[in-house]
Amino acid sequence: MTIIKIMLLAALWPLLLAQTPEPFFRPRELTPSYVAWLRSMNYLPPVEFDHEYKGELKVVRATQSGLREACPGTFKPGNIAIGCALVYPASCVIYLADDKFMQMINYDVEIALRHERAHCNGWHHPR
Repeated sequence: MTIIKIMLLAALWPLLLAQTPEPFFRPRELTPSYVAWLRSMNYLPPVEFDHEYKGELKVVRATQSGLREACPGTFKPGNIAIGCALVYPASCVIYLADDKFMQMINYDVEIALRHERAHCNGWHHPR
């Protein structure tokens, strides 16, 4: 009886693997023209701030309420919270929305991380 179960499982295994759902959001390729557009909209920072952070960097993923609690006053009421950065003299803590929320709004985590990391590097949004 065990051999039959093993043979059945071996025959069905490829079908079971094929049933694995893919994530419904796939980030768009960061082509030079797309990156230029992202910079023009301030989704990505200017080149001089878009680099690795030299101090201690911590990234925390959080829910909408967690982001609002971590960075009070950062997000306008009714607006979604994607991320924020708390900058200290030798370190920086970045809070980003969790994967479930980022997929729900079709937002690329890499773009959000680069945006917030730029704040760690001294960038401020243009007014």
